[in-house]
Amino acid sequence: MSQDAIASWDNALKIKPDFHLAWISRGIAAGNATGERTDLFFTFTLPSATAANLGLKFNNPDLNKRGYEGKLASYEEGLKHCPQDTHPEGWGKLHQSIGDAHYFRGRGNYNARYFWRKAVTSYKKALQTLTATDFPELHLELLRNLIRVQLDLGETAEATELQRQGTDLLRRLLNEPNRSDKSKKQLALKFAWIQQLTVDLAVQSGDLLQAIELAEAGKNTCLRWLLDGWSDESSSLSYSEMQQLLNPSTAIVYWHLSSYALHTFILKHNARSPIVLEETEFVTQAQRLQDFEGWVKNWNEQYTNYRDKAKDEQSHKNQLWRQLMPGKLEELKNILYISAIQEQLNGITNLILIPHRDLHRLPLHAIFTDNFTITYLPSAQIGITLQNLKQTNLGAISELPLLSVEHPDSEGFPILPHAEIESAAITQLFQNPTPKRIYGETATNTTLKAVLKNSYSIFHFTGHSIYDFHNPKQSALALSGKEFLTLEEICNIENLRGYQLVSLSSCETAITSNQTITSEYVGLVSAFLYQGVTDVVSTLWTVTDDASSFLMIYFYWQIKKGKSPAVALKKATKWLRNLIFSQLERIYQVILAKLPSDETTLRPFIRKKLYQISQMELAQKKHKDFQHPYYWAAFTITGR
Repeated sequence: MSQDAIASWDNALKIKPDFHLAWISRGIAAGNATGERTDLFFTFTLPSATAANLGLKFNNPDLNKRGYEGKLASYEEGLKHCPQDTHPEGWGKLHQSIGDAHYFRGRGNYNARYFWRKAVTSYKKALQTLTATDFPELHLELLRNLIRVQLDLGETAEATELQRQGTDLLRRLLNEPNRSDKSKKQLALKFAWIQQLTVDLAVQSGDLLQAIELAEAGKNTCLRWLLDGWSDESSSLSYSEMQQLLNPSTAIVYWHLSSYALHTFILKHNARSPIVLEETEFVTQAQRLQDFEGWVKNWNEQYTNYRDKAKDEQSHKNQLWRQLMPGKLEELKNILYISAIQEQLNGITNLILIPHRDLHRLPLHAIFTDNFTITYLPSAQIGITLQNLKQTNLGAISELPLLSVEHPDSEGFPILPHAEIESAAITQLFQNPTPKRIYGETATNTTLKAVLKNSYSIFHFTGHSIYDFHNPKQSALALSGKEFLTLEEICNIENLRGYQLVSLSSCETAITSNQTITSEYVGLVSAFLYQGVTDVVSTLWTVTDDASSFLMIYFYWQIKKGKSPAVALKKATKWLRNLIFSQLERIYQVILAKLPSDETTLRPFIRKKLYQISQMELAQKKHKDFQHPYYWAAFTITGR
């Protein structure tokens, strides 16, 4: 494929030899053709002991060298056709690409500083034409690359000065009088890395309080832009205010990703400053980010193939993403140094995870031990808001009214055969007060928006949902026919603040392999939290109907027994992982005995299941059918 791409670009360059983007694309193809991977994960040559410890595999250094040389040859040939005086943009971009080739050749190489110095020289040449005056946005992109290599070289003062220049330039662009609010938001999100780098610089200078406060401020600013639209106002939460979320048994693990590094902060009760996970002898924060980016790319590619190519449960089981999940999660555990984090958590039983960017879409709770009850938050500030709301809510959640929206007949989505069973069982648990049920073709946009405004406290949705990567506000719950309830509409529904629990037994399905989050993640969960719902249960991927139904029914059963949503979900996932068919048989028998004699949905289903189990051999009845993380790791709870 790479050789075909080279040939295509060569044909294009015969027609227009001064097309600098074609020379750059040809260079990337040349690098791939000679064995170099463009994803960072595979370009290192770490010591073998470190590689073995992380469970990573790396390409042959000789192939990487040939890929590097192939790129340089293409870029340098392009410079002959794009002189500085007549093609300033192309000349600058080609020198920037040469700098990138030097930089990535240096990463993991024993002679890294030699290549990084060459990268700095090339980037500074590119600055001669990609100036802040003539090409302001290209100038900002170039500053990012130059700052990155200067941080690797330990030139913190120089990197700090460039970051200041980038901040000033971005501010000038945002203040241009003819720029619309939409354009300002797009620009600010595109260059969110400028603010993110301030966190890295604060960590390098040893000011950990400033670092965590900057990370929190950046998160909340991006969330506000994505949910509310453009605003130049900034809000900041102090470290002491974040402490409101903590107690002697509760800690926060707070991740921050920039274009340079992946930092892990650990916040503990009454600690004067956060703990920052330190670099090791072999792996820096920048190296960890590099490992993580490659891991995410591979995970996304496998998930895309799983979602798009498999058409039934058996073919799904055979897909690499699902088969390799346990090993992939173990790799992620090593990359994020979860063992080192847990060493800092003695005496902690409740853990709040605050991810950043792509980390939001991953089952981070599944790589911690079972010692913790784990919840998620988009930011500490949202957590404090929800915590204050929870203190004002009256009544035990087990006695609150339930609104159930069940298996809408959504056009273009597969049928969920167990959805009706799940909904019927859950509403059977919540009979006092009588639950409200909306299902099938009655689950329209108008009906749902109207009923959500009524005085319910629990909203359970069983169906499908979508995530719009490019326009998060259009992410939506799939309703009857072609109708949807979008994130933007959810944000504008009145009276949602009275809901204490929302369960979305659905999956946001539109993330694809070539998409990464550069600023902050906003999805359907964010909309309900924004509206003041204190706990939201959701899934990270589509789970089989039976596993999802069993888990959700057990979850609500625990809620009825007086457990908090976080504890109930922990118990439900643990129960599902260890569920054997002989236990399920007894549960079915108990449920069947309690059902009304005229119940026509659950009784036939349960009788059928009991018959199937009765035909199993004893060994089959002891099998843990849902132990694989695919079945249980998808379920998360976000809130306070």
